[in-house]
Amino acid sequence: MPGYVLPPLSSEDSMAATVRVALDSSGKDAQTVYNHSPPPVLLGGLVALFLSGAVFMQIALYFQVYHTDRRRIKMLVLAIWLLDITHSAMVCTANWENLIVHYGDYGELDSIAWSIAVTIALTAVTTFIVHGFFIQRIHSLSRGNWYIVAPLIALALLRVSAASVTTAEMIRLGNYPTFVDQFSWVFTLGLAVSASLDVLITIIMCYYIRRGRTAFVRMNRLIDVLTLYTVENGMITCVATSLSLFFWLFMRSNFAFLGMHLAINKLYANSFLASLNARKTLANKSQGSGNAGEGFALPLMFPNSQASREHHRFGGLSASHPKNMEITIDVERTVQRDLDDLPQASDVEADRSDECEKHEADAADAKRADYSKSGPLER
Repeated sequence: MPGYVLPPLSSEDSMAATVRVALDSSGKDAQTVYNHSPPPVLLGGLVALFLSGAVFMQIALYFQVYHTDRRRIKMLVLAIWLLDITHSAMVCTANWENLIVHYGDYGELDSIAWSIAVTIALTAVTTFIVHGFFIQRIHSLSRGNWYIVAPLIALALLRVSAASVTTAEMIRLGNYPTFVDQFSWVFTLGLAVSASLDVLITIIMCYYIRRGRTAFVRMNRLIDVLTLYTVENGMITCVATSLSLFFWLFMRSNFAFLGMHLAINKLYANSFLASLNARKTLANKSQGSGNAGEGFALPLMFPNSQASREHHRFGGLSASHPKNMEITIDVERTVQRDLDDLPQASDVEADRSDECEKHEADAADAKRADYSKSGPLER
């Protein structure tokens, strides 16, 4: 490339940070440091593609187990799948452009690939669908309490609006330093609202779920499992979004925020699908059924977590895998008598002979009585 000297591949400086000064539209100098050992976008893309495989697995499982669901839920699942496939394609395109097409071209380090900007919009749409799904659950649990639901909807719209502005400005400007100088607050707002909304949804859902505790131990156990799963499901996306926000605020020069942001889309998709696929397990627990073939562990991405917790909590007896127990009771009866009280053998034989003679005498008397009643026989 004219104007740039490419270092040899064997040089130690080829993997070092490259400092480049760019002139933004306002005439101010903006300095950005890029570290390409290893590229965060590449690592984030690999993690995103791995999680995309988990999304595909959960979608296949959903249509196999819950094929009788309402059409509205099926359309949401198909929309999440389409967004996930498109997002994966944009991740591959971005890495191809950065690592193959523009390999060694330091002049393109400040450029924003259009595919990167599109991934931000796709993540915002996926996040909005997932937030809307959980907000609808809160609407049902709160029996239509719009004082709680309306602010959540407003935050969800604010998040997707901020991401839309971010995508549009990235495509229009096409330069990272210029975007950071003029619209960094928009990207910050989107990430902050997304993390806050995750925390609010998790807290509100746990509150209404815990209100359903009763005096029945089995139902309380089900509520405890559902509460724990809700916290885990919400905290995964919240932690990922918070990490991306942290990297954006304090380490934006090395693009670590972008690598983390690529995985956020997949985490939201998995969160949504895991909630749908967990219904059969919860139904089996509520009905006292523990057949492992009839349900799936919670959450689906980590299939052994719930079973291991129950194993340690109940001393090795898991509610999902009941063990048959056989109880054998042997009863021994001991009879003790004094030998002096037992009758002698001679006495027993004498009693038997007396009884026989008595029976013979009674039989003879009965015959004579019958003869006297019938009278003498005529010849």
